[in-house]
Amino acid sequence: MKKYDIVVFGATGFTGELICDYLLSHEESKKLNIAVAARDKEKLEKVASRFSPNDPDMLVVDSFDKESIDSMTSLAKLIITVVGPYSLYGEYLVESCTKNSTHYVDLTGEPNFVHTIRKKYSEAATSSKSIIVNSCGLESIIPDVGTLYTVSKMKSDKKDITYYLKSRGTISGGTWASFINALYSNKPIIGGGSKSGSSKKIKKIFYNKDFKSWSVIFPVIDKQIVYRSSKTDSIYGNNFSFNEYMMIKTFFQVIALILSILSITFISKLGLFKKWLLSLRPSGSGPSIEQRKRNWFKGVFVGIGNNEKVVTQLSGGDPGYGETAKFISEIALCIINDYDNLKSKAGIMTPVECTGDLMINRLKNAGIKFEQF
Repeated sequence: MKKYDIVVFGATGFTGELICDYLLSHEESKKLNIAVAARDKEKLEKVASRFSPNDPDMLVVDSFDKESIDSMTSLAKLIITVVGPYSLYGEYLVESCTKNSTHYVDLTGEPNFVHTIRKKYSEAATSSKSIIVNSCGLESIIPDVGTLYTVSKMKSDKKDITYYLKSRGTISGGTWASFINALYSNKPIIGGGSKSGSSKKIKKIFYNKDFKSWSVIFPVIDKQIVYRSSKTDSIYGNNFSFNEYMMIKTFFQVIALILSILSITFISKLGLFKKWLLSLRPSGSGPSIEQRKRNWFKGVFVGIGNNEKVVTQLSGGDPGYGETAKFISEIALCIINDYDNLKSKAGIMTPVECTGDLMINRLKNAGIKFEQF
């Protein structure tokens, strides 16, 4: 019997503290034993003291200390980890979870890390009945869950889904570090094709008359997450395709974005300048409460079938922090409290592979708006 239901690892970072705030104040958490973990005991004490008189237990854990990692995973049913970049700090934690039959959720957007652990630990996770779910933040949960929601509204065999994200927000220091390290690794960010094998040429940039906005293709891992989910659920069918775009108001902003990414990509290859880039947004940093209150997101899904068009939208608050803390907390609670109803109970999987429509209902109850037009 494990001592803790959930341990939040990286609790002293900016996003980690937001997760603690959300998780420890959640109605479902009253019946759970939740602990916080990080490498700095003094900072950890400050986080724990905010929840007085019911301070959560504290675990001092360092990503490079295997003994402390193993101790944490042996005590917990599930680890929420926000210690990134995951390619630097995450692999042994996954290995330890598989050794101790512990569930694991993270916020990674690093393709190389996801591919590496799938290749090395899938069999071990299945054998130990550990649930390993990567990419549980807004940028991956929304396309994964939103696509499932949209597909469920369609009747035709053909399901061509295009996802458009419009948002106002800022990225965390951890996300920034993950992005820089992904560029520095020289690994491709996306790859693969559609489930249907479609050879249709994909537009990279175009003006969308329906939304009166420019659309720029996303060079992120989300596309592969959605395709993996589609392979394990018959509702998607055999004629399924998915693409995603960022909506940008003016062409000038499009050019500015492209030039910024090209410049950062070039500079990040140089070790000295890479350190400078990382210092621009230190790990653990983030916007103020007032800034987060002004942030928002809208994810629009356009499903095209045979003589059919379905348009849905998911919307909510601050994408980089508040909603991300909500999403990873809700999927952790789903695994612990709704375990018997999960679609899959062992292995390395996507959010939808694990929870199916359980997360749709959870996010609705947590204030995320789901609409069909």
